[in-house]
Amino acid sequence: MSSSAHTIDSPRIPPVPVAINRRDRRRLDWFELAVLAAFGALSLWVMALNLWHMAHNGRFWTGADGFWGIDQYQYMAWISDASKHVLVSNLFVLHPTPHDYFQPAIAISGALSALGLAPSVSLLLWKPVAVAVTFFVTRAYANRILTDRLARRAALVLALFFGSFTYVYGSVGTIGDLFPGFLAWGYPFALLGLAAMVGGLLLYDRARRADSLSWWAGALGAVASLLHPWNGTLLIAAIVGGELMLTRARPKKVSELARPALAITLTALPIGYYFLLGHFDVSWRLAKIASKHTYPLWPIVVELVPLLVPALIVYRRRPQTFLIAATMAWPIAAFALYGMSTTELAATPVHAFQGVTLPLAILAVEGLRRAGFSRLPYPAVVASILIAGFTIPPTIWQMSVARRYVKPATGDANFITKDEHRAMRYLAHDPRPGGVISRLYLGQLVPALTGRQTFVGDCLWSEPGCITRQIEVHKLFSGQMPRSQARELIESQHARFLLADCRPSVSLNKLLGDIIVSVHHFGCATVYDVD
Repeated sequence: MSSSAHTIDSPRIPPVPVAINRRDRRRLDWFELAVLAAFGALSLWVMALNLWHMAHNGRFWTGADGFWGIDQYQYMAWISDASKHVLVSNLFVLHPTPHDYFQPAIAISGALSALGLAPSVSLLLWKPVAVAVTFFVTRAYANRILTDRLARRAALVLALFFGSFTYVYGSVGTIGDLFPGFLAWGYPFALLGLAAMVGGLLLYDRARRADSLSWWAGALGAVASLLHPWNGTLLIAAIVGGELMLTRARPKKVSELARPALAITLTALPIGYYFLLGHFDVSWRLAKIASKHTYPLWPIVVELVPLLVPALIVYRRRPQTFLIAATMAWPIAAFALYGMSTTELAATPVHAFQGVTLPLAILAVEGLRRAGFSRLPYPAVVASILIAGFTIPPTIWQMSVARRYVKPATGDANFITKDEHRAMRYLAHDPRPGGVISRLYLGQLVPALTGRQTFVGDCLWSEPGCITRQIEVHKLFSGQMPRSQARELIESQHARFLLADCRPSVSLNKLLGDIIVSVHHFGCATVYDVD
């Protein structure tokens, strides 16, 4: 067997000539091309739904490509700010905040927007990149470990499409973060972070086999940490866990110590940067507090059980190579990171399991092989039925949920009226600086579509007192706020514009009097210039 290929202890698999093995693993076959096409088509599902609704409902699609547009509006706001400053500030408050956030993909999108692309387009351009690199690193990872073609195909499909129904918050369904297709709907940076993590593991394994010191594994680890800190943390844990599983009671060479130290240090530096942001930047500290929430562990375990049970068989033997050991360490690290994310040290615990279907798919396939799955009658047919059962129904269910979520709805900023879009364009092209006060509905979009700051828009970033802000603007635009209080709100926030959406609103120039210097009507939407 080729010395360049890792295998899980597999005495039943005959040796494969080196030349044939390398050529077979490098070239995409028809099955892999079909999987890539299916993954790419799935990634376009939500975008296709949005375009269909825009064409048939006469409303303007704001560019959000996911279930919850607020996340995409946040990315677009960052891109808008990066197009002017490279480093990003918080545009969801009206007071000045430091430009101190750097994210490489956001910076690249910002450069494209500085050249004339809309932030929504600059964000969407990452989708094909994220889908392609995720597929190819997943394929490379499975090919590096598994030697049998059918096993590699099974692992590839399960890694990209696996889902299993569980019970979450009172209803049956699947958990989006465990489904790579869900991440392709508006979360390209999570997919890119996952791909960078897997690529980092592959490069670290290559350097380890060559007994060399390479910066590339750590560089990809740093990218993973900048794009999605959970992936960088998991990479560190996988390297440490893999090395510990292979530890022998003998003195270590310098290269054996320097290699993991270099990769871990480079990967950890951006994580330290995020820690400093959360400590010194008030916006980031408040956003971390606002994002704290709990998520029950048992629904996650229930969904992963079909992979976990056969994967546990592999843990009965000591791994023989680093990549196998790291694959075994990854799920353990995901559970540990989940636990840490429920403490004050981190947040959003379910993010710890993004991408976990990759190591579990590989371990499950190998576990079934060791359990004698091939001795069943018609094993290929049985395997195909099982894989279809754990990929097709959950995928269809996720697609149906997406279809329900992306329909235009009152108060949903995914689609706005053409009049509201015209008002946004006016704010985007007015050369005078100044922030905007509007209701949350359009406040979510103001930074992304106009590049301006907003009083309330995203309750991770419109802090402190996001709920209080929503109540205040509702009272302002509905005429329930006394004139003196309304003037005090606007003057204290130094707002330059008031933006009334197409829902019923009071005439603010009558309410506010002489502090309104001009009024611009765009059909049912109105922009008020404030002195």
